[in-house]
Amino acid sequence: MDPAELEILFKIMESMSSDKPWRITYPNPCKSGSSWMGIECKPGNDSHLHVTRLDFGSPPNPKCKIRSTFPSQIFDLPYLQAAFFTKCFTHTKTMLTISQFKLFKSKLQQLSLRSNLAIIGPIPPQISSLKSLQILTLSQNRLTGPIPKQICELTSLEHLDLSYNFLSGIIPNQLGGLTNLVVLDFSYNSLTKQIPDTIGKLSMLQKLDLSSNLLAGSLPNSIEKLISLVFLALSNNRLKGNMPKGLAKLQNLQYFIMDDNPMREQQAEVLSLSIMVGD
Repeated sequence: MDPAELEILFKIMESMSSDKPWRITYPNPCKSGSSWMGIECKPGNDSHLHVTRLDFGSPPNPKCKIRSTFPSQIFDLPYLQAAFFTKCFTHTKTMLTISQFKLFKSKLQQLSLRSNLAIIGPIPPQISSLKSLQILTLSQNRLTGPIPKQICELTSLEHLDLSYNFLSGIIPNQLGGLTNLVVLDFSYNSLTKQIPDTIGKLSMLQKLDLSSNLLAGSLPNSIEKLISLVFLALSNNRLKGNMPKGLAKLQNLQYFIMDDNPMREQQAEVLSLSIMVGD
């Protein structure tokens, strides 16, 4: 490994996990036969192996020590493509601190932080510089504040999951620019106002879950343009008015969950499937 990259990796491991004396036990973590669980290395165009994947918290990968905080050094690993942190940050409050300069160099395609109850604060707008990102999962944390409109600049995103946080404010209109999205999950937050009409631009979307928020107004007619949609959950909001008749055009739709809304129950025959509508 490149010595500078190796030093960054040691610092990350020492800050995240206290299971072993990493430098002594695994002096060459990418070497065949001595590699760590939770780390994946691949050869680059040079003569070195490079770290391409880190996975913490979920067995059999390294456990996270009790007082660990989010290691922003991961963005210093120039070849890293995937990083996963599950139930890692649970005691010491930590924020997603990101240097925009570092992100411009990043090749990260997957970033997952799930079930980290000590991750607080906003989603940093600098995350928009992760131009290669395809999967972003920040679910079951304690993130607060609005969804930054800059997140909509990640045009390679296919999977965006911000569920089970404390996010507030509106769903950005710019969301319609994420035309590669297949999964969008903003459920169990405190998002307000209307679902933006631009959501109809997400023609590749198969799953849309906006349930358990504070969304109001009527469903946008543009929802009929979500021709790939299989799963649609809008339950437990403040939606009202009539259901768009264009819903009948969604031939791939199998699940439409609409209970616990003040929307008037009308024309269930609009769809050729069972609809759950609140009283």
